[in-house]
Amino acid sequence: MTASWFSPPLPARVAASRHLPLVGRRVELETLESLWSEVEQARRQLVLIGGEPGAGKSRLMAEVAGALHDSGATVLVGTCSADGGVPYQPFSEILNHLFASIPESSAVALLGDDGPELLRLSSEVARLRPDFAEPGADGRDVRRDLFDAVANLFRTLAEHRPLALIFDDLHWAQRPTLALLEHVVQECPDARMLIMATFRTTAPDRSDEFAARIAELHRFEGVRRLDLSGLDTNAIAQYVSLRSGMPVRAALTPAALLRDRTGGNPFFLRELWTDLERQGGVTALRSAPRVPASIADSIAARIAGLGQEVRGVIELAAVLGDPFDLATLLAASEAAAGPTLAFVDQATAVGLIEAVDLDRGLYSFVHALTREAVIDRMPASRRQILHAQAAEAIERRPLDPSIVPRLAHHCLAAHLLGFGDRALRYSRQAAHLAERSLAFEDAAVWFERAAALPECDPSERAELLLAAAGDYVQACAFAQARAIYERLAATAEPSVWLAAAMGFEDASWRPGLLGSRAADLLSSALEAIELDEHDERYVRALASLGRALAIAGETARAQAVGARAIELARDLGDDATLAHALTASLWHGTAPEVAELQLERTAEVYVMARQGYVYETLGSAVNFRAMVSYLCGLPDVLEESVAESQAAADATGQPYYRYVHFCLAHSSAFRRGNFAEAEQWADETLKETDAFGDNMTEGPYSVQMFMLRRETGGLERFRPYLDGSETLTGRWVPGLLALYTELGQEAGVRRTLRHLVAGNLDARTAEAQWPMELAFMAEGALLVEDAEVLRILRPLLAVYAGMNLMNGTLIATFGSGDRFLARIAAALGDHAAAERHFAAALEMDQRMRSVVHVAETLAHYARFEAVIGHSGRARDLAEQARDLAEPIGQARVLRVLDALAAPAGPDGLTDREVEVLRLLAAGLSNQEIGTRLHISANTAANHVRSILMKTGAANRTQAAMYAAQHQLV
Repeated sequence: MTASWFSPPLPARVAASRHLPLVGRRVELETLESLWSEVEQARRQLVLIGGEPGAGKSRLMAEVAGALHDSGATVLVGTCSADGGVPYQPFSEILNHLFASIPESSAVALLGDDGPELLRLSSEVARLRPDFAEPGADGRDVRRDLFDAVANLFRTLAEHRPLALIFDDLHWAQRPTLALLEHVVQECPDARMLIMATFRTTAPDRSDEFAARIAELHRFEGVRRLDLSGLDTNAIAQYVSLRSGMPVRAALTPAALLRDRTGGNPFFLRELWTDLERQGGVTALRSAPRVPASIADSIAARIAGLGQEVRGVIELAAVLGDPFDLATLLAASEAAAGPTLAFVDQATAVGLIEAVDLDRGLYSFVHALTREAVIDRMPASRRQILHAQAAEAIERRPLDPSIVPRLAHHCLAAHLLGFGDRALRYSRQAAHLAERSLAFEDAAVWFERAAALPECDPSERAELLLAAAGDYVQACAFAQARAIYERLAATAEPSVWLAAAMGFEDASWRPGLLGSRAADLLSSALEAIELDEHDERYVRALASLGRALAIAGETARAQAVGARAIELARDLGDDATLAHALTASLWHGTAPEVAELQLERTAEVYVMARQGYVYETLGSAVNFRAMVSYLCGLPDVLEESVAESQAAADATGQPYYRYVHFCLAHSSAFRRGNFAEAEQWADETLKETDAFGDNMTEGPYSVQMFMLRRETGGLERFRPYLDGSETLTGRWVPGLLALYTELGQEAGVRRTLRHLVAGNLDARTAEAQWPMELAFMAEGALLVEDAEVLRILRPLLAVYAGMNLMNGTLIATFGSGDRFLARIAAALGDHAAAERHFAAALEMDQRMRSVVHVAETLAHYARFEAVIGHSGRARDLAEQARDLAEPIGQARVLRVLDALAAPAGPDGLTDREVEVLRLLAAGLSNQEIGTRLHISANTAANHVRSILMKTGAANRTQAAMYAAQHQLV
């Protein structure tokens, strides 16, 4: 940027608002002044100003904007429109105003390398640099590139002088606009930047979704919310004094009446005072029988006195939008230019509208409520006629992409007057414009509005709705997409039915929901359409059916259907169809018995996706390739898959593939023992919850955080709330078992463990969560030394010998299955098998470069060696484990090592061995000891052998004497 940087002027609308009285906002202004001090220290601040309609949000914004502009700051203002407008409307307004207002040399320098990206938002960029062209995708995350370009521009501006970005009426912002705002907030934490946004807090403008998005912004540093309440009596007295010239003390009495009748709403106050002045001022307040029931009544009364022709122009202006341009108003008006301009002057004189930019002929209603009241009081037929006039006027202008959404809006509203064909055409264009800007949610809405037109024939309506649902899927708004597909699946036309069924499944597999419903829809559609099995559509639908069946839990059937789809796809020789069939088959599971097959399939899909630059397919391939490579112990393939998951996330820009990458990155950090980084990645997975709309990330996030907390000792805070007797109804019992195990609550462990093994465990081995639940059961049974349960679990764990245990998209990784087998073998007295499995586990965990799991294996290996009397070997293994666990704060492993280093009894006896020795000295048999301690007789015998070895006692009698000598009894 050049040294002769020129700050753009305030928008005329903002500058004009400063001349209106501002009262009762001292606290808010002081707060904003203190926040500006933070901005000057390069700490970005975001201020969210909420309030009911008419609360004075825009007036406060104008006051702050003017003061900052006067002090030398760069102030840029954008507004959101209730009519939708162009994608990213406030940012588009900001950029257009910026580049149109500053010297061309400064603007060109400011564009820099990001100019081509900014073409998507600003027509001024094309004027300044006609040589620029919009960049193609080229495998990049184009939406991210656009967002980065905007953030970079604002950072550059803030480097030269402090920057204030102001967004008015944010409650009307579309999802893409909110996403871009969030990106700017996130990427500019150290910029000299103040971001202010005003929004309504009352229905119907307030939505739960918007409230949630606003609340989400508070996770960033430097975010403050100010809610404007009604003006109090003293503030209203100041207002009355300013408007009437009477002393403030004398104004207190009418101020109290005005406070009661307006609730302190500044807009109501302003409108009511205008009416009172027309009737004589304060005296009219005393004589008036009542304040109008609503501000709309007041506005209607004022309009009624202007004459029919003036009212007609005001109504036309309301339909045109806010703001509206004089040129379009003149072109659409039934009156001649001269009278129309005179009518505009009359409306301006009575305070209904105001000029916001005379040079460009832009006018606006004084408040959005004014326009809304005008529209609400118009008969529907009148609104349709005016929309038709607006459409014809705009259509006569040179066609520019920025006016297409306006044309679509007006033609849709006037479709009953013969504008149906144009409504269809412009709605399609508006949808494609939104898609080009990556505003998929906006595109879907345009397609849906077009499909609602009665002019659509059934096939065209189906086409539009399929396009809308497809855009909802792109935006990861799966629930909306499924609702459309469900309606279309009820059609009698088989091809539409099949397309809708496939779409429903496509909108279901990412969140892993409704597999049975998707399978039913696909089965019925395939039966109805009666395609040849070599038809590409049949093969794709069959592959999708296989995936749906897998998600529904019908694994065997899914594998058979999926295998047939792959076979047919290979016969077709179509790469895209084969890629779809292979990709869908990946959902058939990652059980050990299919691991090799799934690894081969992921490799084939990976190569096809890379060669064809099909990044959605790549995202699915690397997701499962990461899981299977971890299961099989292939660290290099795993690391490659994690890296490629980021490429897929960046290229698609889809929340689902970001979620996959965040999960894999979390797992990598976890295994390295970087628990802080792992938690950051887990937090990123949770942020995707809003994008999916199916709450699919909350469960995985809970598991991620549990796995982190148990390693770092963070579960102790739950101890006061659990005693082992909690009801199992409505709870995820394996999770409760795991929590009991980590807290050492043996009674709770025994109860939940028995509950789980009472069922048919073999029938659950195909379930997605089985490996994690199996690990939790094994750890619980080892804690309480339940030999019976350990014998049940041992063959179930045997299939993981030579493999790793994991769950989901690596949200929980447990390391080598051989570690579990080794500990079980040791507990059951099979020392040879324990030695063999521990060696295999250590080799696996070291091969996977998993610090966390190597430390855990070494710790339990050391404990085993100590039990069998190999104290030197035990010390060596324990030292290695401590060297790994201490630097990363792995409290879970350190507890094992501490217990090993500081035994409770003499000669290295453990707590449990001291318990056994006391009972042995009391004359109890192994069977009786087991019954007393809730362990098996065989486990008790193992403890007795260890006691004899450690104490040097030749038999049970000498062991009893040892207990008496050491005062253990």
